[in-house]
Amino acid sequence: MVTTITMEIDALRLLHTAVAEAYAKWPGGDPNEQACLLNMKTQLYAALMDHLLECGSI
Repeated sequence: MVTTITMEIDALRLLHTAVAEAYAKWPGGDPNEQACLLNMKTQLYAALMDHLLECGSI
């Protein structure tokens, strides 16, 4: 299932930063959690780049 959310760009940046930090400091445990964090980090980064492209910032 896919869920779509709408947020301001500043919130998206903050969420990406939080997920990236959680991935970088992942203490170990369930490897599926680490894979999920990496997937989330990648998708959030893609959303940031899409936004910047649409705004003409890149």
